[in-house]
Amino acid sequence: MASLGKKILSAFMEVTEEKKEGSAAEQDHHNAANAGTGADAGVDAGQAPGSRGNAVGPDTGRQEPGSASRAGDRFAGHFDQLLSEANIPGPDYYEFSRMIGVMQGIPDEGARYSAAFVGLQVQGLDKQRLLTTAGEYLRILATDADQFQQTVDTALQEKVRGKETEAEEKAGRIQALSQEILQLQQQISALQAEVRANKDKLTSGSSAYAAESQRRQQQIKNDIDKINQYIH
Repeated sequence: MASLGKKILSAFMEVTEEKKEGSAAEQDHHNAANAGTGADAGVDAGQAPGSRGNAVGPDTGRQEPGSASRAGDRFAGHFDQLLSEANIPGPDYYEFSRMIGVMQGIPDEGARYSAAFVGLQVQGLDKQRLLTTAGEYLRILATDADQFQQTVDTALQEKVRGKETEAEEKAGRIQALSQEILQLQQQISALQAEVRANKDKLTSGSSAYAAESQRRQQQIKNDIDKINQYIH
């Protein structure tokens, strides 16, 4: 029963199973997926077609045709099996509920309930046992629902909240990287401006140096010519 909720949940969502539990989970998945085929546990061979889906008890045919979703149809097989395996020996609410299901041809609801009760009363069923066993099946369904909810919560943590946290972390990383990229772009712009300024200064200085060097060289050449001219 510990992995029951996980097996139920696997009917519509992939849930990680321990390796040793894998084959059992796959079988439950298969059973749930094939609900409604007439092969579910707890469905009598002589039961009328279409008599599936009691909302609170075993398969009794009290659900309107087409009213269940596909997921609901898959889970119906699970609940049929759950209640069938939990069936208390002797006439009780389980048999009573099933008998009501096969009496859908009786239009009056009160008459159906009375007829079902009378039919089982001769087998030893009384009202107190009927109510007591109905309460026991409610307890079984409540326990099953608790286990299922625990599995849903675990799956939400693993497959939803965990992924949300991971997505938030990646979004935060993108934001940090975006900020770093912006800072690097600003640094690059500042460096490029500094490069241009330094290049302009070097170009200007080189031009001034070349001009002054040429002027001095020419001056010395002129002085050499004049020395040769004037000094003997």
